[in-house]
Amino acid sequence: MKSVTQSHKGSGAVSIDALRRFHYGEPAASAATATPGGGTLPALLHPYRDAASIRYEYPLYLAPVGSAAGAETATPLSTFLARALDAFAPGEEDARILKDNLPWIERYLRHELTQPDPVDAGTLFAAAAGALQEHLDLRDDARKKLDADLASMRTAVADGSQFLGYGPDTPLHLFVHAVRHRNGQLLARLRADVEKTTRRLENLLDVEAAKSGSRNSSGSSSAERHLDTGKLTSLLETRARGSVVMATERQARIEKALGTLRAWEFDAVLLRIVGTVGNPWFAKQPDVDVVDSDEPCNSAGDVFARDAGRFASLFAALRIAALEIDNRYDPAVHDSWFAEFDWQSFSGAELQHVTRIVALASADHLASNGLPSFSHLLGSRMPVHVVSWIRAYDNPAARKGEGPFDAWRFELAYLGIGHRQVVVAQSSAAKHDHLLGGFLCALDSNRTSLHLVNRGTQTRSKSPVLDPWFVASAALESRAHPYLLVDPGAGDHATERVRFDGNLQPGRDWPFETLEYRRPDGDTSEMELAFTFADYALLMPALHEHFRIVPEELDTDDLVGIAAYLNLDEESAHGRVPFVWGIDEAGNLVRLALSRALVFACRDRLNYWRSLQELAGVYNVYVEAAVERVLEDAHATAAQERDELRKAHEQELESVRSEAAGDAMGQLVDVLMGADLASLVEPGAPAVLPAETPAEPVVEETAEPPPAEEDDEISFDDPWLDTAACTTCDDCMSINKMMFAYNDDKQAVLKDPTAGTYSDLVRAAEICPAKCIHPGQPLDPNEPGLDELIARAEPFNR
Repeated sequence: MKSVTQSHKGSGAVSIDALRRFHYGEPAASAATATPGGGTLPALLHPYRDAASIRYEYPLYLAPVGSAAGAETATPLSTFLARALDAFAPGEEDARILKDNLPWIERYLRHELTQPDPVDAGTLFAAAAGALQEHLDLRDDARKKLDADLASMRTAVADGSQFLGYGPDTPLHLFVHAVRHRNGQLLARLRADVEKTTRRLENLLDVEAAKSGSRNSSGSSSAERHLDTGKLTSLLETRARGSVVMATERQARIEKALGTLRAWEFDAVLLRIVGTVGNPWFAKQPDVDVVDSDEPCNSAGDVFARDAGRFASLFAALRIAALEIDNRYDPAVHDSWFAEFDWQSFSGAELQHVTRIVALASADHLASNGLPSFSHLLGSRMPVHVVSWIRAYDNPAARKGEGPFDAWRFELAYLGIGHRQVVVAQSSAAKHDHLLGGFLCALDSNRTSLHLVNRGTQTRSKSPVLDPWFVASAALESRAHPYLLVDPGAGDHATERVRFDGNLQPGRDWPFETLEYRRPDGDTSEMELAFTFADYALLMPALHEHFRIVPEELDTDDLVGIAAYLNLDEESAHGRVPFVWGIDEAGNLVRLALSRALVFACRDRLNYWRSLQELAGVYNVYVEAAVERVLEDAHATAAQERDELRKAHEQELESVRSEAAGDAMGQLVDVLMGADLASLVEPGAPAVLPAETPAEPVVEETAEPPPAEEDDEISFDDPWLDTAACTTCDDCMSINKMMFAYNDDKQAVLKDPTAGTYSDLVRAAEICPAKCIHPGQPLDPNEPGLDELIARAEPFNR
């Protein structure tokens, strides 16, 4: 962990009032408070300042076209090298020298891959192998053994494979790579189909020519090129005498189809990129055609229609040939069909062969002047792929002179979803597997597709503080540019067509991570931080005007972390100032107050995130309402059952009391009937002898009622859990199994609130789908970060 210290100097006597006025946009307060330095990063990203010492997904090993079915088209370099070594040296001591120096080879390759374009993997690996030998300078047997191991490893680097580093054109390189894998093999199959169909039509005409003893009018046949046609014709003439001659119209139709197949020229171009492409590498590729255009969506539709029209003649010829070979062509049915045959008549397999078309357009263009043509293309059913680079901090619909937070953000992905039949892939170059997954899904679908890709650019950063790969990753994690894939071909229901699994902690508003830092007294401490859109905005120097440094000595409850602030109601939020934690270049931990405009942007991104959660079924308000209704019904049913049990118990108790009273009266009568009544008789009255010896009277002792149990005193400051509402989701168990447990009904109970931290209780309450965990107030007043935790707990204590 990089050293982080909780201290900051240089903000002087800035008061909470000044920060509050800055928050509300007062120019004088903005001028009187300090913006963060250019090297200040979100606190959670401070450990990633030095990308050279961190291993991440890039560079990539790109598998060659024609790889085995199911093989990965792209693999992170570290994974590829480890697999290649393990394939021939599985034992721990096998290839020991090479295993010990594998990180050196990886660093060498990463360092060499500074150019934006892919390079031949075999050539670069050979250079790395030679450099390693020179670096180690081994002698005799050790050098020979390393040479042999490097040669064995080299066999895993397939001919035609490439290494690709991370750069601004990486997404487009991966799209080209995906097209080559899909259409390279399709092209080979189409070529074989055309050649086979051509031979069969030629044979059909040869047979017909033999019937009349004439030469095939379509030109030299396949038989003439490979057989002694004189002998074959003599044989056919002998066997074909008396056969029915082919109709003239049919023969002409076959000859026309055969002529189309023979004249067809296979184009080497697999992909046409329509738009502005600054990198000359793409135009130099024989299988890529770059078409310059200021209106990419309009032009892409025209380019597709032109290519599809060319393929229409080929596919019509192939279909007519198949019908004629089977003698199933019916002019009454098929003539009109083939007269109007165009790309909308293509089968799914035929559409896969058409040259792929990409419309490369900026997000600003799509959201403004290009919006009509963009929307028309999305609804056109043309399998054109719209690719756009997204600045996750910006609003693509902002007009000239407007800032990125002056209006609610225009979400292009939501516009694509609104067209319903469009494949929508919102992804990041930081996650190559998600990016390639979206490309391949679109290529296989034969639908119009929209790819919104963030590349990790930073504003005004000639020398960025953070590697672009980490900036792109931050856009994903901060909900600024969440991962989303919508495939309409997967089904009609959102649960079938929407993929959301590429997001970190998708069930929460913001992902939370733990920051470890050193307090001024030298002790190490931790605090849990949310990574929000405001944290991501701090990566953009142009947005630093929305941040102000909070003096270290300023201690007030009016400063609230942005994640907690967004959960406050309007009354509770009034007068409070939201902030995020940052770390400057010196490693000092600092609080940064946020402008109201940035808070609006955070709320807007959170609103969009929750909309996507509902769409993906991760968190759905309707489902939650249905669960709440079910719980209310269950509570009502349970209350009714308790009431019925109470009434039945009271009736049973009354019956027992009545029966007991009757028994007591019976016993009393028995006693009185057998008592000595002589003393009650007046003098002179005749004596009455008892019929039997009187029984000793039985006196029933009345037990004193037990003392009433005093009700336990209930404190609303104590944590508690509404067990009856528990849905057995297991979320709280994943946080702390010592604090929470299940009862015999598999419903959660608060086993021991002292077995964890207040943070555990608050986190459990936030992720509980039934909202049945109530954190109360902290049991440990010394726990770090209590102000923010109490604010986060407040909605669950009502």
